[in-house]
Amino acid sequence: MTRCPFLLPQKQAAPQTPLNSGVGPHNWSSEMASEAADFFTWTVKPTVSEFLVNPRDIRRGRLAAIVLNHMADYLALEGYVGHERSEMDRRVKAVREELTARCPDFSLIRDIADATKHAKLSVPKKGPPRDLSSSQQITRSPGIFQAPFGEGVFAEAVIVFATLNDGTVKRKRPALPSSSVRLCQRG
Repeated sequence: MTRCPFLLPQKQAAPQTPLNSGVGPHNWSSEMASEAADFFTWTVKPTVSEFLVNPRDIRRGRLAAIVLNHMADYLALEGYVGHERSEMDRRVKAVREELTARCPDFSLIRDIADATKHAKLSVPKKGPPRDLSSSQQITRSPGIFQAPFGEGVFAEAVIVFATLNDGTVKRKRPALPSSSVRLCQRG
């Protein structure tokens, strides 16, 4: 099993992928001191951890999705010195596609982050369909004081979840660890 280099330093050579090919923005063969590693260490990891400790907090869940989603930007633009929007977009798109291939939950994290930022999401003209179309699909189960009389139970589990466009309901908590850890593992 190979792990993403921004999670653990590697002792052996990893398979060549856009994330670690040594060509372009992802020369991970050098030391871990990088913008992407710093962003992961100081922003992504603690933000996701805060949500995992308190999975009922929708604000922390949304913030965790946002920073996980933007980890792709840091990976894609690591070492890139230009400022051409089209090239930056191309690099970010390639990394997002690879992350989604490694961990399908990454597309849900992307949609939660985008819906949180933009309120509503458009239907893409090409590429895979969105899992969400509105920030209103990101909710949490009612707690004892929000549930209808007789339905709330003291200390009942309250969770953050997303209702997908196809009607499927997904808990957000399992998607975050899979996107932040399993997305970076290869079997």
